[in-house]
Amino acid sequence: MLLLSEHQFLADSAEDYCRRLFTVEYCERRSRQNAAFPEALENLLAGTPVDYLFSFLSPVIVPRHALERVRQGGINFHPGPPEWPGVGCASMALYSGDASFGVTAHRMEPRVDSGEIYDVRRFPILSQDDCEAVFRRAIEHCLIQFYAILPMCARQEMPPPTNLRWARRAITRREFEEWLVLPDDASRDELEKRIRAAKHPRLPGPFQWRKGEKVDLGRIG
Repeated sequence: MLLLSEHQFLADSAEDYCRRLFTVEYCERRSRQNAAFPEALENLLAGTPVDYLFSFLSPVIVPRHALERVRQGGINFHPGPPEWPGVGCASMALYSGDASFGVTAHRMEPRVDSGEIYDVRRFPILSQDDCEAVFRRAIEHCLIQFYAILPMCARQEMPPPTNLRWARRAITRREFEEWLVLPDDASRDELEKRIRAAKHPRLPGPFQWRKGEKVDLGRIG
């Protein structure tokens, strides 16, 4: 079983590689706003033996009863390091002044980004990097990580766990969306810091209320 994002190149590459190693009974691509568990996958899991479920940059949240039907287990490829589970991880790393970022392969659990960690790959954050640059490199590293992990699974071997732990509980989408809205009395330094961390050409935000109107700072500089 394979859950993917709608990013065409990465999803095509991941799907092609997975099909070379496994018989893929189910594959679905989702936009970042659609986290609902697919009914078709629910029905398939109820009657089809499944060894692995791979979630590659997919927003879908897999419930406990579905994970329990996967014989070997589910593996998620998270575009963030253990310091930043959940949503908005690249923005939070930039805002916090982290020197590096990374990606994490981990066992899927009902609670998002909380399972046993199998692999972490890191890269430096450069002084000129913005949210788009950091996240783009992260998803590219996720594909490299995917290529490294799946051959082990094809040999019916789950990746060995590391001694790494998640640093905190996962940031929810609601929490991240609240963080994107600055108070109207935010300082100039805070505005610049938040814009660098969150501005993305294809995504809205950050925002600020000005004279009763919610202004998208990412679109005005």
